[in-house]
Amino acid sequence: MSAATAAEAGVKDGDVIVMTGPSGAVELPLRITEMPDRVVWLPLNSAGGGVASDTGALPGALVRIGPATLVGEAPKEVEA
Repeated sequence: MSAATAAEAGVKDGDVIVMTGPSGAVELPLRITEMPDRVVWLPLNSAGGGVASDTGALPGALVRIGPATLVGEAPKEVEA
């Protein structure tokens, strides 16, 4: 994601983030790169059964992103 999107979500390069879709979530390390703001790019086969099957989010879908948190902490989320 872009540096501006990461700042909005309260995360930085190398942090573990959680991306949540309609039916689940994945946690992945963040890499800041040149991209349009409020866009997240994830390889579809990057975690578990794949991002699409793990989260229910297909390319172009709205998702929530935020820092991976400890149990009991509320994530600070933004739509991407």
